[in-house]
Amino acid sequence: MDPEAVSIVQEAMRTRLRNETVERAIGRAVRRRGLEFSRYIQVMSDLRDEAKARKTSVEEAAEALAKE
Repeated sequence: MDPEAVSIVQEAMRTRLRNETVERAIGRAVRRRGLEFSRYIQVMSDLRDEAKARKTSVEEAAEALAKE
């Protein structure tokens, strides 16, 4: 993942609301930065690839990236 995508995931996990999905939190972080929907799609695609590589869920992969 590129550094901006990691930054978006970190922000999303930091500001995530209780019982909110990772996808919604990332969408909010992307909109807050004024980025386009295509950027959201790219971040989610990268995050899903990361989850597949780690053999974890998308949520667990996002939490791991947020701690890095």
